[in-house]
Amino acid sequence: MTGQQRFMRGWMGLVLVGTFCWAASAQEATFPRELHPWGRFPVGSWKRVRTISQSLDERGQVLSESITDTRTTLTAVGPESYTLQTEVTVEVASRWITGLPQVTRHGFYGETPPQAVNVRRLPDAPLTIDGRTVNCQVRQVVLAGEGGKLIHTLHLADQVPPFVLRRESTLENGQSEEKRRTALIEVVALDLPFRIGGELKSASLIKTTQFLPRGSKTTFEIHCVDVPGGVAAHWATETNGAGRVIRRSTLELLDFGIPSGEEEEFSSGTFRRHRSGKTMRRGDGR
Repeated sequence: MTGQQRFMRGWMGLVLVGTFCWAASAQEATFPRELHPWGRFPVGSWKRVRTISQSLDERGQVLSESITDTRTTLTAVGPESYTLQTEVTVEVASRWITGLPQVTRHGFYGETPPQAVNVRRLPDAPLTIDGRTVNCQVRQVVLAGEGGKLIHTLHLADQVPPFVLRRESTLENGQSEEKRRTALIEVVALDLPFRIGGELKSASLIKTTQFLPRGSKTTFEIHCVDVPGGVAAHWATETNGAGRVIRRSTLELLDFGIPSGEEEEFSSGTFRRHRSGKTMRRGDGR
């Protein structure tokens, strides 16, 4: 994988992260793992999701459809990074084919270690979400790599999951304005009831808008702090430059698990987790 590909993967696949312990200068800083969607969980935690993707023609008819199951397992976690093992199974001609497991290491800022990270504190600012005003710390995070420079402006609230309530991102590669990419991730609703594994959980609704050189992609995502990785569902549409939908996808959580014997209280005081090997199960027709 080239440096450009690694950099693009970091931009497209970056998950929401949060912290209340950031550097006030432009120095790399470590932040608490318990506020990260994967970092808060013990090694061995896992989830399995199913993604259905469709490509559409000019009349909105389905050209092709793919179904993918992805199992992601947390294999290591430390004060500054975590490691995931991903196993992907794809349906091909009514048969399920599983690829080789892929192992990737990530920093809590979304960087690929040892990628350099600079953090700068900006003036604090309030953020209003569905009529509720939340006081936020504002941080600018700059990730530098072979593919260019990735700049995030984050609005953080350590007492309000999912903690990063807004993120504006820009990828600059210094070569062409056409290759400049931006994204806006914003929480649009808090404390929504969402059923996961037969239980109603508190969840957030997150809207992500990616502005691409020849179109845009909009994703609505259900995020729950009780689920490893955070994401419990999503609905995405991609449009071309003329505004026509060319691709769409859905994601659903099939099951997840957290190793037994874990009993942990979050230091932020926002919520607690007391689990003893609880696993969500559901039939998936396979």
